Amino acid sequence: MNETFEVSQRLPFASEIEREALVGKKHASQMSHKKRNRRPILVHLLVTVVGLLVLFGLYSLLRFYVFESSVVDVNILEAEKCPACAGQSICHAFFRGEVHFSGVRWNRLAHKPFNSASFGVPGSMGLYETARKVYLRRIGSPATPEAVDAAVCRRGPQQGLPQASEAAKAKLKCIPHLAIWRWRPTNDPVEGVSGDPVDSPLHRGLVAAPVFTNVSNVDLVRAERAWIERVMPTAFSPITRCASDRLFSHLQSNFRERTSFKAETRWLRFDELMFLFNLAIDSQAVLWQAFPRTGSSWPFPTYIGACGRWILQDYHGVPLSQFCGAPFWLRLRILLNILELPDRLERSSSGPLSRFADPTGRETDGYAIYLGNFDLASLFTVDPYTYNVTVANLRHAIVVDTETLNSQGFNVPAEYTVPPSATRVVLEGISQHNCEGKSDESGDAGGTTPPCVSREHADALCTHVQSDHNFWAVCTSLVHGSRSVSGCRDFLNDIPNELRAILERCVNRTDSATRRELVKQAKHIVLKLIQSHPEPRGL
Repeated sequence: MNETFEVSQRLPFASEIEREALVGKKHASQMSHKKRNRRPILVHLLVTVVGLLVLFGLYSLLRFYVFESSVVDVNILEAEKCPACAGQSICHAFFRGEVHFSGVRWNRLAHKPFNSASFGVPGSMGLYETARKVYLRRIGSPATPEAVDAAVCRRGPQQGLPQASEAAKAKLKCIPHLAIWRWRPTNDPVEGVSGDPVDSPLHRGLVAAPVFTNVSNVDLVRAERAWIERVMPTAFSPITRCASDRLFSHLQSNFRERTSFKAETRWLRFDELMFLFNLAIDSQAVLWQAFPRTGSSWPFPTYIGACGRWILQDYHGVPLSQFCGAPFWLRLRILLNILELPDRLERSSSGPLSRFADPTGRETDGYAIYLGNFDLASLFTVDPYTYNVTVANLRHAIVVDTETLNSQGFNVPAEYTVPPSATRVVLEGISQHNCEGKSDESGDAGGTTPPCVSREHADALCTHVQSDHNFWAVCTSLVHGSRSVSGCRDFLNDIPNELRAILERCVNRTDSATRRELVKQAKHIVLKLIQSHPEPRGL
């Protein structure tokens, strides 16, 4: 109305129709101007929203795949369960926030924290320029903490309520940091035979499992049932199966998680229980410490330390599974390093009792470490720069003190040859995916016998100075172990038929050629292939 009056004042001689037409044109002009002003605002808002979404996506990618996440939550370490733990030597690094999981692993860990691979979870240790790559392992993985607690509580004499019913005992809460003290009770009449049980030192009898010898066919089923029901649930790891006094002393003296002063000859019961916990649940860390990479050149990870139930090891490469589809020239170099492992896992001594005759000799001589795992993808890690191979999965390894066997006259026959029956056992286990055992259910190492090794085979390793077991194990892992993982079936692709036939003969040993000779022939062929397939320039 006001606009019409304004037009009538300016154009007094215009008719009513002309005035309305002019007002309509003015309205249309104003609406068009508003639309033109609104369009840049909408475009600006749209560009801003898209830019924010792109930045958020880029930040998420960098956080998950490049940057390290926030520091490790100390609540997951389970340090309060000590001495039912791996150790405490590196707790200060965790509490200072110097240990990180990699971003993508931490994201997965938030949902499935207990299904980490056998080689550990990648992370870093240190701050800024001092940071270095590490692997973190939770002892007992892939079993849940509750399963590990149950493994602790079922060991040792059951005390407290001897008259209680089984139903009442089942309802008792498992408190691992208290239950583990039953493993070596201070009022044990057996340990106190020769004096105060508190002063009784550790000895290999504490971890030794009974061996059934000269069992008749009638008693065979009974002995097997006794082994499964009474021995296996409370047995220690395979590393203790062939334990001699010298081996047990070597493992104990190199255990770096001892809280008391190293100069003290007497161990605290707290330290003894931590040592026994490692031997019962997962003895890999004890093995790394006793047979170190630095100085002795054993092909095992370097031990850094432990806090609660988490262990830190040095970074020595990525899982072999990442190289299963690698170029042929690269797989050849890795294959050569794998074939050299059996010789590196045996250290003969210069003679009987050489360690006492020559105190300057290396204390890791006179031992043989036999592999008990056969899954190629999880058994090894590979340095992506040098292609060096590290044995990453030693959970079911068997250690034999060959020096003590020599001194006790067990050097004839000189070598134990793996029989065809052992090959049938391991091939059946690989086909059924049972070679990792049922540690996720038992919560511990699962007994002194590796899952894919028969008890007769393991006992024979304990009584022979030399064996071709590692040559057989490496060949079996290469030929059959890769078939258990769909992503690693291409590792032996493109190899000549002659080389594949030699590896097959190494597994089955169908002729008079020894496995040592066959592996030597395989290495010779691989070396010739490496010469004809040089590493591409610029790599």
